[in-house]
Amino acid sequence: MTAGAECRPILMEIKLMPSLKSRFNLGGAFLAAAMLTACSDASSNAPVTTTTPDGQSAAPASAAAERRDTALVRMVHAIPAGSTVDVTADEMRVFEGVSFRDITPYKEVDGQRYAFALRSAGAAAAGEPLARNSEGLDDGEYYTLFALPGDDGTPTLRVVEDDHEVPEAGKARVRVVHAAVNAGELDLVVAGQDNALISGVDFRAVTGYDDIDPQVGELTLRAHGGTTAVANLGNVSIEAGKTYTIVVVGGTGRQAIETLVFQDVVGTAGL
Repeated sequence: MTAGAECRPILMEIKLMPSLKSRFNLGGAFLAAAMLTACSDASSNAPVTTTTPDGQSAAPASAAAERRDTALVRMVHAIPAGSTVDVTADEMRVFEGVSFRDITPYKEVDGQRYAFALRSAGAAAAGEPLARNSEGLDDGEYYTLFALPGDDGTPTLRVVEDDHEVPEAGKARVRVVHAAVNAGELDLVVAGQDNALISGVDFRAVTGYDDIDPQVGELTLRAHGGTTAVANLGNVSIEAGKTYTIVVVGGTGRQAIETLVFQDVVGTAGL
């Protein structure tokens, strides 16, 4: 099976003698388990390709990182009024000079618990950080650090595990990160459709992944349950087999609400 390939069972009608049915049922259970294992291996043994507005990058496969006793972590800077920042993990400087709207490639770090700190670029690691968070990272797993604005203007730092499973056949996966100050609860809607793709996203929330049908058209952010457009994403193509993260930013001062969209694909497609 190639990396990132879809896992589709092959169904056959087989007529069995009554005496063989119990043995076949037991064998079927083993067959189903083997198929699930094969699908899992296809994900864990393939690299992850990420496409952002600035280009593409590839992260090692989960299984490869696990063999090296490392986890994979990246950062998204979603604070409009925020300065250029660094991120430290304990005393180690993991990311440097990250600006608003930046989405870093994944970086390998030892799989363990860290005291993460968001700091102004170049600030001493011993000084008081802009925000902090403690999180345990597991070997072979992927994580995103989201630098988000707080309710009182104070930055916050969230550590979220990224689930890089291959989407169901014919489906895409989407999650929404709400970092837009004063925007209220939001729905993600495709123009011309009544039902929201993702509904009721609160400020500073990072939703789980939703499996959806591929979409081509104009995506709109609306106030939850209403028809008022808070922001238009323009014409967006959401393709089967890909995982999308939509980060809603802005809404402070004169800055309009806008979105950052990046996609992850299990395998090397597009590189």
